[in-house]
Amino acid sequence: MSKTVKTIPVLMDCDPGHDDAIALVMAHRSPVIDLLGVTTVCGNAPPERTTSNALRIMQFIDATDVPVAQGCVTPLARPLVLGTADGPTGLDGTTYLPEATMPLVPMHGVDFIAKMLREAPEPVVLVPTGPLTNIAMFLLKYPELKHKIDKIVLMGGAFYRRTEYITPTEFNIFCDPEAARIVLDSGLDIIMVGLDVTMHVLVEEEQFAELRKIESPLGKVVLDWLKFYEKLHRGQMGVGGALHDPLALAVVIDPTLIETREAHVEIDLTGTYTFGATVADFWNERKLGNNTRIATRVDSGRFFELMYSLLRD
Repeated sequence: MSKTVKTIPVLMDCDPGHDDAIALVMAHRSPVIDLLGVTTVCGNAPPERTTSNALRIMQFIDATDVPVAQGCVTPLARPLVLGTADGPTGLDGTTYLPEATMPLVPMHGVDFIAKMLREAPEPVVLVPTGPLTNIAMFLLKYPELKHKIDKIVLMGGAFYRRTEYITPTEFNIFCDPEAARIVLDSGLDIIMVGLDVTMHVLVEEEQFAELRKIESPLGKVVLDWLKFYEKLHRGQMGVGGALHDPLALAVVIDPTLIETREAHVEIDLTGTYTFGATVADFWNERKLGNNTRIATRVDSGRFFELMYSLLRD
């Protein structure tokens, strides 16, 4: 008699985005995850595009039963600065994703998060893969529901500078640093999956060779996404496309993919050259206690095997 796999209830908050798109695919196809809903936020593209992209992706992968709600259209306290890693539409290079006919949830994404948490029979894992605006607004508006969050596994931050490609700031935090500070100060269990590990899961020729073996329509679309994404990354940074958001989602499926280190993290809100930087106190020198776990190492081989397995069937 086979055992029933206990699923993890997950809400994804994203700004699709090629790598967000792959994270959505993995979340929907993983037998470990019960994807309760998706909220969108401004970031990689304007909010109308990130929302349209999310709907198109979910419809294409036959996930129309997963509700999608649009969240915040600007950062909490600053003008929106768009990301550049995915092109103006957020999904440039995609040729065969039709416009969506599935409806958008008729409520704000922040209120939708509250509704889903309120109705959930057990605490839910939040997976934000874009700026943290929606999550911060939820915490401000619905503090009484904070206990319904099991943990937050977010894509964001840069700390160790283990590779030459890590910059002083990472886009998701830079885009809305005030929101990031609110989330980090929430007292919740937080795992930060940042550039220290995501820059070690790069799509290079070895990965393209494996992806070409997946001849399904989904496999071809993902290959299409990554060809554009890799080309843009290589032009900007000289390396293949880093799968930032899929790694954050993969950590929910298999936490052993990464090693973490506890620290107290603050956000630089005033620096001339390090504005939006994530500053970690690993030794509790400021006596503030730890507020997050930072991903420091990743088993990239096992990550890619997980991703391929979720794309194959």
